[in-house]
Amino acid sequence: MARAMWTGFLSFGLVNVPVGLYSATTDQTIHFNQLHKGTSNRVRYKKVDEVTGEELEAADIVNGYPVGGGEYIVVTREEMKEAAPGKSDLIEISDFVDLDEIDPMYFRQTYYLGPRGKGADRAYSLLRQAMRETNKVGIATLVLRDKEHLVAVRPGEDALLLETMFFADEIRDASEQLDSLPEDVPAEARELKIAKQLVESLTDKWDPARYKNTYRERIEELVETKRAGHAVVFQTEQPKSNVVDLMAALEASVARTARPQASDDRSVPAQATDSSAQAERSKGHQKGVQQSFEGMSKAELLERAAELDVQGRTKMTKLQLVEALTEAESEAEAPKSRRRSAS
Repeated sequence: MARAMWTGFLSFGLVNVPVGLYSATTDQTIHFNQLHKGTSNRVRYKKVDEVTGEELEAADIVNGYPVGGGEYIVVTREEMKEAAPGKSDLIEISDFVDLDEIDPMYFRQTYYLGPRGKGADRAYSLLRQAMRETNKVGIATLVLRDKEHLVAVRPGEDALLLETMFFADEIRDASEQLDSLPEDVPAEARELKIAKQLVESLTDKWDPARYKNTYRERIEELVETKRAGHAVVFQTEQPKSNVVDLMAALEASVARTARPQASDDRSVPAQATDSSAQAERSKGHQKGVQQSFEGMSKAELLERAAELDVQGRTKMTKLQLVEALTEAESEAEAPKSRRRSAS
């Protein structure tokens, strides 16, 4: 079992539950080592005294708070812990709130909060069940790595989860960060109707397994290509702004994502030639292929595009992927159709 990164007590009312804090996520970013150009020599960082150039050990380094004029107030780790009496080993829930009331912008990092010791199981399970049935989360503070965090404790699928959060004064105001913001003017009824239609057509159930880190996949592909001694070619096509033709872009988007409609049952003229019938079948097949792709998520489309070796797939939008895959599938199907007609 993983080792707890923090141990202490989760407190609600007069109940104290011994708990441990565990990482709930893992960083899958591809990391590189820095090398001296032209060699395989690693580049290392050293902590040195900027005046004497002397390399320092961890024990020789203290925290200094700048007060101006090149002067510092030295504060030790022990003094920092003392500044938060009773909080360094306690998560005390002060309020319970509805999770829906918290803007996701406030969340930082997710951890598992597990019971520590058999005696903690009953109170731990009781709190988890009570929060689940009332749809509430607990708000508290936690001192972790010499920093106080605002946290939300919420019931997860199998365990309690702890979310570290930003304090209110750490959230930047959008109007101060952005050069310009559009006025809150109601949208035109027709545009809003089409936009809602587009949102509905792209709506699906949340399944995190569908979404892949395509940038990491591209980096892995790049590394393997270079390892094999092949040249690397990047496609730099960028999407173009179409906000000027907003209505046209919305209507085209809805048309591309439209679900298959029931077609009229029309009889085919007896004099239709074999070639025209074959063309109709081919056209119908292509439409069916396109409609099947339109019902897939973007992650599934990317997976299929990789199988068909569609170039530039990772930079395509979902609609572009549908178009490219339909064309690729049609090209793959054409030789088979010719063989069937010849036989």
